[in-house]
Order: sequence, then C-alpha cells, then structure tokens
Amino acid sequence: MPLTNSYNSTATSNQQPEFQVLWEPIAIDPASAAAVTIPTAAGAVGWVPGCVLQFNTAGVGSYPPLGLGGTYPGGDSGSSGNPTFPFNWTVPYVDPMTGATAGNLPYIAGVLLGVSSLGAPAPVVPNTVGPTTTPAFVAMVAKRGLCQVYVDNTTTIGHTVGISTTSGHVGNASDTGGTTRTIGTTLGIALQAVTVSTLPVLCWINLNIT
Repeated sequence: MPLTNSYNSTATSNQQPEFQVLWEPIAIDPASAAAVTIPTAAGAVGWVPGCVLQFNTAGVGSYPPLGLGGTYPGGDSGSSGNPTFPFNWTVPYVDPMTGATAGNLPYIAGVLLGVSSLGAPAPVVPNTVGPTTTPAFVAMVAKRGLCQVYVDNTTTIGHTVGISTTSGHVGNASDTGGTTRTIGTTLGIALQAVTVSTLPVLCWINLNIT
C-alpha cells in the first residue's frame, strides 16, 4: 500500500496537516449515483474526502485478469479467453457506503482520502451532480492511520466509530456509543469530540478497519 507524505504533521505555514496513512487505489464505480457534494443537511455524503466507502460487488466486468505470468498489456495470446482484450477485465469498484445492513457488512472498503490526488473530490459530470467516470477515476481509500471521516452524531473521544445505521445517511459514520469493536462495521477510534446537530461533520479518527 502506498503511504501519503507525513512531512507536515504540525500544519505549519497555515497549511493543512498531512499524516501517514495506509491506503489503496481502487476504481470508482462507473454506475455510482452518489453526488459530488459536501453535505449541507442531514443525510448523504457524496464523493468528497471523508466519505465512508464500500466495495460494489454488483458486477464489474466479465473476464478475470490473467494474473502473474500473463501477457497483458502487451497482448493476450488467447490465454484468458477475453475477446475484448484489453477491455472488460473484472476489477473491484467502490461507492459510498449505504449503511450497516446485513448485506453490506462484508464489503466495507475504507475512507475516501481523495480522487486521483490527496484531498480532491471526484470530477463532476457537466450539468449533473454525479461523478465523472469516463475516463475511470481512482479513489484513494484509507485503511489504517489518522484521517477525517464524516459522522452524523456527536462523538466522544475514545469511542469506536462505525458505519452509520441511519436510513439515507449514505457515506456517513457514527459514534457507536461505547468502545466495543464489531467486525465488519467498526472503522476506528474517535480522537475528537465533535457536536453534530443536523448536518454531518468531519471528525479525526484513528482508522483501523476491523
């Protein structure tokens, strides 16, 4: 996993702090219906840094990659059986988390750090609110370390932060109300006490997906 630069952890010269975070580059789901917008009311968080992401397993290609020893991208040689080579490979996609329902528990991906670059939201399709997906863009998905995540309830330092269970709160996290870690839903530990009235706000957490 790549590591972001951590040279500015004290936020000197009026710049935002940058911390060392383990992250993975994962493609944005081209069928994503999530908006690219910073939340201004209770509810969904769009394709902006701090959004909680999940893997989308709804079908992302018809042919598996060749793997070690394959001949792509120079040529196929017929070993994969993919008649559309080099297109239509099966790859994982991510989309904003839709909630901690039973079907989503195994699919948590992480927290969005940026799209194609640190701190950047997804490019927007002209005259829409959705993300541009052609060409495909890559989400920087945080897995472990210090990062900010949107929460939809008031947090307490030391409490675990998990996936929001509130209907319609897409991409939100929540203070669990205690310190118990639950496999599949826990993101990490709150490092900041933030007060949430209506709209979700950013909260620093020690991210360690379990």
